[in-house]
Amino acid sequence: MTVARIYTVDQLLDVLDEMVGSSGRGDRAHASAADYWTGLLTTPGHPLTSQLPDEPLVDWHERGLLGELSGARVLDVGCGAGRNTRWFAEQGATVEGVDLAGELLDKLRSSMPATVTLTALDVLRDPLPIGPFDVVYDSGCFHHIAPHRRITYLDRILPLVRGRFAVVTFAAERMETPSDLDIVTTGDTYGGMSFSLEDLRTIFAALTPVELRPVNPARPDTFAPDFLNTALFTNL
Repeated sequence: MTVARIYTVDQLLDVLDEMVGSSGRGDRAHASAADYWTGLLTTPGHPLTSQLPDEPLVDWHERGLLGELSGARVLDVGCGAGRNTRWFAEQGATVEGVDLAGELLDKLRSSMPATVTLTALDVLRDPLPIGPFDVVYDSGCFHHIAPHRRITYLDRILPLVRGRFAVVTFAAERMETPSDLDIVTTGDTYGGMSFSLEDLRTIFAALTPVELRPVNPARPDTFAPDFLNTALFTNL
């Protein structure tokens, strides 16, 4: 229930959470969206049912930009149906995949390599796997987090990074996006926000940029929609 008077930052964030949660789409970064994501990620023909790894992952690995993955610890934030989780494990990494879609993760566990752990959790509110990690990868989680909770995300995720952090988001250069003011005042996250490359550079300014670019749709052996941006940073 909304407090009568706001006098702490946590109370302010909680009130804004209520606004997003009560909007028509609800809060898709909250545990209450678990059924939504399970349904979406198991819809036949939906792009997110792809089993291919993200194009930037394959490209960066081939160019040596991800560091040594054999023996590395990796956190896959918003792992969904596990396509990138599995890819990291196939490169020799020990991978922690986290997502809201607990029912889907339950179905995936038996088919995953032994070096994969899958956990259903809310990255903004639940205890996270213990870091640090050599690679923290977020493909499509960050752009569903309401503007007021980006601070929470940065405070929780970035301290886990001891090597590389990478993120894939909707690209503001190729699709319309509401302003943060629109989202905060309406509570509607519009099905996901889009970010320019400069947005990503600014938001993750605590890290050192390695490469920021659009996802390359010309590589058919990967998951590479043409409406995504990607950014790789280092904390070394």
